[in-house]
Amino acid sequence: MSGLLSSIRDMILAHEDVDKSVELSEVYGAILWAVDKGIYDDPELEEILTARCTNVLPKISGHTPLKDCIHLISEPYLIGGHTRLMEQLSTMHREKPDLLITRQSDEKAVERTRGFFDKCTVIAADTPLKKIAEIVESLKSYSRIVLHIHPDDMISVIACKIVKSITGAKIFFVNHADHVFTYGSSVADVYFEISTFGRRRDMKKTITGCKSFLGIPLTSALVTKSHGLPGKNDRLNFFSAASPFKFKPVKHYDLRPAIGRVLSEFKHSTFWIVGASPLTNIWWWPLKLRYGSRFKILSSVPYESYLKLLDSADFYVDSYPTPGGTAFAEQLFKGRRCVGLRAPIQGYSPADNLKDGSVDDFMTSILHRQNGSEIIESVLAVNGYEAVKARYQACLYDGVMCANEMEAYVAWTGDIAVYEQAGKITTAIPPAVVSKLIDFDKRFLSILFFELSATQKIKIAVKLVLLKLKKQRGKENRSGNV
Repeated sequence: MSGLLSSIRDMILAHEDVDKSVELSEVYGAILWAVDKGIYDDPELEEILTARCTNVLPKISGHTPLKDCIHLISEPYLIGGHTRLMEQLSTMHREKPDLLITRQSDEKAVERTRGFFDKCTVIAADTPLKKIAEIVESLKSYSRIVLHIHPDDMISVIACKIVKSITGAKIFFVNHADHVFTYGSSVADVYFEISTFGRRRDMKKTITGCKSFLGIPLTSALVTKSHGLPGKNDRLNFFSAASPFKFKPVKHYDLRPAIGRVLSEFKHSTFWIVGASPLTNIWWWPLKLRYGSRFKILSSVPYESYLKLLDSADFYVDSYPTPGGTAFAEQLFKGRRCVGLRAPIQGYSPADNLKDGSVDDFMTSILHRQNGSEIIESVLAVNGYEAVKARYQACLYDGVMCANEMEAYVAWTGDIAVYEQAGKITTAIPPAVVSKLIDFDKRFLSILFFELSATQKIKIAVKLVLLKLKKQRGKENRSGNV
């Protein structure tokens, strides 16, 4: 463990103020979420902080829960698969469940999620102990709690551990971020798997509950389209969309050679990357300089424009080295031709069989391979709505644990150590997390800078200055409104 992480964890355990310890544990979790140091859970810390919180919180009498199920999410989003998965699962219950949101969230995102649940509550408390007490009060009436927490959400884990001790509620943990560190190993009665990568990563955790395969359900209805094989003189559109970090080259995993081959051999083609930053994602610059307008990078587009671009795509290419979960399979079900490189993070869908292990095979696939019906059938068996619903209901209501089916469909070729960093920290830590850490104790600034690579030192310094200016403007605006 690096000196920074060791120092933070020691202070969490040593601080006399329980609120401060829990607050710092979430900063610690956020850093481990961002930086792969080979640490993927910390059940011991969960146990220690739960015991400390239990000792200072008012005693809550136990009683038999009267309601069936509530889902708990740290923060819903308007975009991305995290919230979509929760919404899909909410429709699979025998009766409509309730929802608890534990962090302040975008109002539009909250309003969207309300339509999927019978009752929606947002936690209003402003300190860790008050939040824990409010969450416990909200959860104690339910016999089943389904967790969709952010990896750093220690507050929700502590609250759920307390609820379990007083009501005997069953906790079902949906491991959305199965490729990174996350709290929750000590609280879940059932730890749901959604991929092969997650199953293998979990072998490095200390999980106290049972494991059960869930899978990510597709939201698209199957559309069947026939496609002619392309020629090298055709005007083709290749399209890929994801968060910037999913495209960033790591070790020898790099999408750029494949893009270069496409643009070189299909001389009238265009390759679109949506979600990247053309200014700060500097790894794209050589391709942009070489191919100009035929290589298009967009940080974001309005949703309607995004759909138009997608409709014009001849090929959908999954992000790499980090894939888009079931986004690839979704495009397959929408009738698009799908190609890609087999990523080190893998096993979310049998659609991985449409991806190739080398750039040469990737090019051959574009020219000669069609979407096979047998692949669509296997995707339905793993990711079809009814298949996921059957596993989910069997586990929730009948106690049936389901084996992970993915490796029966797709042979494992992944790399669970793909993002692990042995030396200096080269991955970006969110500036808001760094700011919280420094606000907690200024001495962490020097420790952090010792751990960072030269590039990250510059980036963090710039972002901290911008964050400070933003906070200052906010204070001035509030003062002006008084």
